[in-house]
Amino acid sequence: MDEQASAPARVLGEEAVTELLTVTREPRALPGLAYTSPELFEWERQRIFQQGWVPIGRVADYADKGSQAAMMSAGRNILVAGTGEGVNVFVNACRHRGHELVTQACKIRRAQVWCAYHAWVYGLDGAVRSAPRFEELAEADPRGMGLLPVRSAEWNGWLFVNHSGDAPDFPASLGNLTTVLDAYQLGELRRVGTEEYEVEANWKLIVENYLECYHCPSTHPELSKVQRTVNGEGFASTGLWLGGSLDLKNSADSMSLNGSGPAWAFPKLDEDRARQVCYYAVLPGLFITAMHDYVVTHRLDPLAPNRTRVICDWFFSDELLDSRGFKPDYAVDFWKTTNLQDWAACSSTQRGVTDSRYVAGPLAPNEEELRTFLQALADAYERDAGLRPLWVAEEHNA
Repeated sequence: MDEQASAPARVLGEEAVTELLTVTREPRALPGLAYTSPELFEWERQRIFQQGWVPIGRVADYADKGSQAAMMSAGRNILVAGTGEGVNVFVNACRHRGHELVTQACKIRRAQVWCAYHAWVYGLDGAVRSAPRFEELAEADPRGMGLLPVRSAEWNGWLFVNHSGDAPDFPASLGNLTTVLDAYQLGELRRVGTEEYEVEANWKLIVENYLECYHCPSTHPELSKVQRTVNGEGFASTGLWLGGSLDLKNSADSMSLNGSGPAWAFPKLDEDRARQVCYYAVLPGLFITAMHDYVVTHRLDPLAPNRTRVICDWFFSDELLDSRGFKPDYAVDFWKTTNLQDWAACSSTQRGVTDSRYVAGPLAPNEEELRTFLQALADAYERDAGLRPLWVAEEHNA
């Protein structure tokens, strides 16, 4: 194999990558190495996650003036600083010697950003304010030696970052998604719970699992009692997202363990949509599952070829939460159960594809969104570049 070939071509083989893009071929899942190779994983984390837009949380979690939080995102160490009017995101490293400014997974509140190593001080805007024994530095070049910014964007209450700084503008990346989700008032919802999981599976297996319900009857008995698992509607996407809907069963009022739920719906939802469960995968790292009465999201952060951090949040409207006697437990309990079933299935699949004898099987006819995702991955592999909304390009060229 040519040493100048891209990581996907070296790992999977140039012919295999080309074959994945062959439309006439019977659609199949990716070969096992796509889920186990450390080299391919690092390529994907760089090309797909670091060069794309990835969510790091809710803006409200960091917006208070002086709030400072450090976290890892797609393998990058970043610092989020609240200004009271919004947030700024920086590389979590002092410009002097690179010492972390805030300890990992730690959140503090301080009027300025302070380095504990040599006591350099920065404003919440990133400009250097004080540098002991470099008395003229702050005055002469406050921004030139300021913290390195990380490109960020706010959308419907979420904070996204683009680590490479060269992704398409965020609105262009989303395409029509903002309009499609307008009825759910995402930016106005209140979070009622968060669960963090470390799933022993490659990030792609988790995306693939989300994009199809072929597994639902056998994997999710509770879900299958309240939601139909076939005859769904695929959504027309003009951005880097995929999705579709499935109907609630006539006997169910909501997605809950017993099908019960409030007689309430988001005011802007039409009658048909109010009886549907809508699934949106904002690629590569955010799932938005919207029902008539609440919204559940999952954020993905790839940790290793066989490990992915997943953060699940539950959201409701103020109107529903403030109504007499209302409790959101029915939704939280339902998705806690469903999450664990999904993570067990994904982890089991990871163990299966790790066997060198594994041969990728065909996709079922109702796995259209999954097939589209795999085609977009193969396209990225062939171009040695990040994901692009291939479905839009195809429509434009038609």
